[in-house]
Amino acid sequence: MTVPNSSNENRKLIWARVYQDLLRHAVPDSRFDYDFMSFTPDFRGSNVATDRIADLPCYKSASTMLITSDNSLESLRLRALQDGKKLLVGTYRLRRGFFLLDPARIDAARLELAASLDGMEKPGIGRAVSIAQIRDEGIRIDMCATGGLVFNEQGVVIFEGQSLFEVQWAMLHDIKALRISTRVVAVAHACQVVDETQLGMQKMSPNKLGEVQCDYVVTPEKVFEVAAVVKPISSVDFETVDPDALQNIPPLQELMGIRTMDQIMAKAGIGEEKTKEREQPSPPSAEEQMGMDIVAKLMKGYKA
Repeated sequence: MTVPNSSNENRKLIWARVYQDLLRHAVPDSRFDYDFMSFTPDFRGSNVATDRIADLPCYKSASTMLITSDNSLESLRLRALQDGKKLLVGTYRLRRGFFLLDPARIDAARLELAASLDGMEKPGIGRAVSIAQIRDEGIRIDMCATGGLVFNEQGVVIFEGQSLFEVQWAMLHDIKALRISTRVVAVAHACQVVDETQLGMQKMSPNKLGEVQCDYVVTPEKVFEVAAVVKPISSVDFETVDPDALQNIPPLQELMGIRTMDQIMAKAGIGEEKTKEREQPSPPSAEEQMGMDIVAKLMKGYKA
């Protein structure tokens, strides 16, 4: 059989092989069953992977962590809360933005509930936070953890799943809530970590726009530590953002609105020391007005 040369075709072939193995180890979701295109499954032994992560220096030193909403990370979310760490967790496909979990404000008996996706949004547990609140409250992410469907041993995400981790990274990096040096830990079953050379393929490198290479890939059996990882350093470029993503991800819309407002304020000289009287700023353009309307709409929703 001839192996396709393109990266996308190789990714599809790899996923087809991993899928068959993952069926034997995955824990079905109560709503999505084994539809892995709709969720990233938990797997038997994920608690052992959590123990390995808890031994990593970046975990021990972290005060606030970004942990994605993947099923495979529920035990890690619980362990982190029990260890007194604050968590920032995105809702499913970021449709309802982010929630901040502070174990100091959650009854110890409810930490297990808080670690679950349904539980974190219940009253008295998680607090919905907007992109503006994350920025203005000075929330700083010390470590990220993400699930996914397939990784290679070099920390490249071959199939990401539904958590949209790279979108989360891009937005939080844009508002300086995390740094390029912030460690990223991927959690997976052994069957989800591949060596492309054994499949007759070239090893994949992080070459897609906005791609985040993981510093560690952790399975129940092993920790793969990756050297010289590649992470995007630029801000979100809304010229290249998929229109469907912008339409369906409210935090992206909010960030676009914030960016527009910042541009308006800069043009008006707000926040700068004025050495001379400035001219009356011109009325906002249609694009600027749209950004202002987006911010007003989103902030109204968060306050509600």
